[in-house]
Amino acid sequence: MTRLHKVIIVLCCMILSSCTNPDNEKPIDNNKLNQSLSKGFQLLEQNCFSCHNPNALGETKVAPTIAAVKKQYMEGKVSENEFTKQLIIFMNSPSEAASKMKEAIKKFGLMPKMNLSDEQIENIAKYLYNNNIENPDWFSKYYALEKTKHGTFPKGLTPVEQGLQFALQTKAVLGRNLLNAINTKETENALEFCSLKAIELTDSMSLALNVKIKRVSDKNRNLSNAANEEELKYIIAAKDLLSKNQKLIPRITEINGRWVAYYPILIDRMCLQCHGQKNADIKPKTLNMIKKHYPNDKAFGYKENDIRGIWVVDMKK
Repeated sequence: MTRLHKVIIVLCCMILSSCTNPDNEKPIDNNKLNQSLSKGFQLLEQNCFSCHNPNALGETKVAPTIAAVKKQYMEGKVSENEFTKQLIIFMNSPSEAASKMKEAIKKFGLMPKMNLSDEQIENIAKYLYNNNIENPDWFSKYYALEKTKHGTFPKGLTPVEQGLQFALQTKAVLGRNLLNAINTKETENALEFCSLKAIELTDSMSLALNVKIKRVSDKNRNLSNAANEEELKYIIAAKDLLSKNQKLIPRITEINGRWVAYYPILIDRMCLQCHGQKNADIKPKTLNMIKKHYPNDKAFGYKENDIRGIWVVDMKK
């Protein structure tokens, strides 16, 4: 066999090898993929579905459906990498220039910045890209099944990640109930929900999840939501990071043999109806109801993406 023949054989082997794996990619890890899809669904459920209704036939007053969002960002048959990249760019810094949904912004306004990591957005993107959520039948046929399938936490979460899941589940319950109260009773009358039901629902979630969960603030509306000294330290530190345009990060510490984790709560556009500027964002009727229910109120004067307060999750080690 000549030297030339050997070279040809080697080249043929290389070509055949590249044909069996054209992009030289590593084999798909199905366990890792399923875990990412579970995380993606849970993040959607906890952060997105309360405003971006997953029911394509349902009504929503605050944002386009999640199906409409996917359809717009899939325009042009983009790759999964490009789809993910565009979501990360927009969700990290929402702006009209970065959005692919100019008409939605005109109708609903610009969504607030979400305090999600790039990895969390990647999980959301992976779930959206790989599921037919844009199909009108998806909600009626598959939504309940997906909740059952992805209803438990993925294995291997760190304490700070597990605490975040507890906080997000509670946030989702409060968000859905508040949005329903606003849509059915108008903002000023929905204050009854905040004054009577919010803490009650939070306590119920604590029991259901077997942890202690509360929301606290340095500018509390309800006396029960006033931050203590340690919680205030975290709020001040988080505000400092925000002022420097740096990523907000949770904090976890050990207190009396338990994990206690802190997660920031950011003001979004809907919050401004009750927590914004008195002479601009808050309507007179709403302001009168606030004064009636909370005579010592401090929770006003906020702007979008300000820190409203924090979630405190107290868990067993």
